[in-house]
Amino acid sequence: MRMLLTSVRYKLIALMLISIVIPTSASIVVTYFYTKESVKERSIMENTRLLSEGKSNISNFLGAVNNASLILYSNKKLDGILSNGVADPADQSYVYTALQLVSKATNNIYQVYLYLNNGQDSFLMNKDNFLRGQAKAPPAELNIAPYAAKTIPTHWSNDYGLQQFPQTNPELVFSIYRPLFRVPTSEQIGLLGIDVQVDALRKLCAQLYDAAHEDMYILDGDGTVIYASDESEIGKKQEQSWVRHMLGDAATSGSMEKDVSGYDGIILFDKIKLSYLDWTVVKRIPGDYLFGHARTLTMINTVIAVLSLSVATAAVLYVSIRFTHPIKQLIRSMSKIQSGQLEEPIEIVRNDEFGILAKKFRTMMETINDLIFREYKLKLANKTTQLKMLQAQVNPHFINNALQSIGASALDNDAPDVYELVSSLGRMMHYSMNTKDTIVPLSQELAYVEHYLLLQRQRFEEKLKIEYALDEAAGSVPIPKMIIQPLVENYFKHGFHKSHQTGVLKIGTALLDGKLQVVVEDNGTGISADRLATLNGKLSGTPSEPSDSGERIGLMNVMFRLRLYYGEEASLQLEPNEPHGLKITMIVPTTHQEVTVL
Repeated sequence: MRMLLTSVRYKLIALMLISIVIPTSASIVVTYFYTKESVKERSIMENTRLLSEGKSNISNFLGAVNNASLILYSNKKLDGILSNGVADPADQSYVYTALQLVSKATNNIYQVYLYLNNGQDSFLMNKDNFLRGQAKAPPAELNIAPYAAKTIPTHWSNDYGLQQFPQTNPELVFSIYRPLFRVPTSEQIGLLGIDVQVDALRKLCAQLYDAAHEDMYILDGDGTVIYASDESEIGKKQEQSWVRHMLGDAATSGSMEKDVSGYDGIILFDKIKLSYLDWTVVKRIPGDYLFGHARTLTMINTVIAVLSLSVATAAVLYVSIRFTHPIKQLIRSMSKIQSGQLEEPIEIVRNDEFGILAKKFRTMMETINDLIFREYKLKLANKTTQLKMLQAQVNPHFINNALQSIGASALDNDAPDVYELVSSLGRMMHYSMNTKDTIVPLSQELAYVEHYLLLQRQRFEEKLKIEYALDEAAGSVPIPKMIIQPLVENYFKHGFHKSHQTGVLKIGTALLDGKLQVVVEDNGTGISADRLATLNGKLSGTPSEPSDSGERIGLMNVMFRLRLYYGEEASLQLEPNEPHGLKITMIVPTTHQEVTVL
């Protein structure tokens, strides 16, 4: 999972997808809200204008009805009849003509009712039917101020107590009542009522809304429905919060949104305030219908965006895989080369930058391989030759002293002793001169050291004591040939001959934590602290190659060979041996890759 997160391919895919998805999504969201706000503002503006026109039309219609109610004041003869009552058929004819003029003043006047206080006469003009009869006084709610008028909300029509024949079906009407006075006094002489068909409002409102999706209302001052697109609500009082908020608003027109009205959509209103009525024209536009086009447009944009994103995603995947495939192929080749397969072919055939990179890397590897063949292997061969030369060297002073000891022994002892010494020397010479084997078991190396010490004991007799502490399990561990003998010889070269006491040399081996430890310690003169620190510093660093001049078999040569075979895993450390003497500890891994010998 971590590799996926750090992979260039997946970073590239994520980056490209983010750079496409986020702007596209943001564009869709911004477009939706901008379109929604734009539609809302345009709808409010257009419907406000439309309601204003509708308000004017309704006001004009109501003005015509109100003017019709004033016709009875235009004829002095009729004024006298209204004041004194209808006395003969001629007076009744005047009344008939006046009511007919009122009923024909504008369309959709359903009927005209006239009540005269003098004689309690009632007259009703229903279309062309003219009725006369006795009626009760008007109800108390029709007590209207002098020379004023009052509008009664929508209700079912009635015959005012005058039986018609044939009877007509009731019809929804709203009524305008005007009391009649003896001009110029405030003495009321009668009452005129005009019933107007609600169909008039239906026609006037038909052009103001979409009946399939929108709602239309005309409300009076207390919220009673004068007209509604849903006719089942006509005549009912609306108690919704938006009605109360709208009627309580001092503005003559405006709009309300959901956060104010609680209605999911927009409510627009325009108030009609006349001396005889207080109406409000209301239009409700549901949010689903108002923003339907915006949602449809957003859905279309979303579908297009999804299709575009699908194509873009496929393109991104193709490009990213196409872009990163040669990188992964090159990484696989480099991993194989790193594991040692230097001849691994790099099969990237392209003409772009990746192709150039692959060609350059291929050329570089060919150059490295050539350098390895010409330089590294040549240098390795030289080092192998140097090892063989080191193996073939024996200190001439030691041979001379050994031969002197053998000669003295030949004078002082019988032939078996001489034979043993000569045999040990021969085995040593045979072991050292055999350059075929460069890696031998530890047991063989210790056998060579034992032959060497046998000769040294013969030389120093009782003044030399040898002790062994060997781990049998370590005997099979392979080590470089002639790597321990120089450590033992160091004692005889630098510590033993300067001491007058019995020399003790201890050799120990052990296996610790997968490593071989060889310890050579003596009771010789030892080394000063400064010199010891200097030597340990040189041994812990990178020893230089042995030169042709000077002493070759020594501690630095041993460390050089150990590093050649084991690298940094090998160590050689010097430390004082209490109470005096020197302790040399050699540590090498129990497994190693043998150096190729040319």
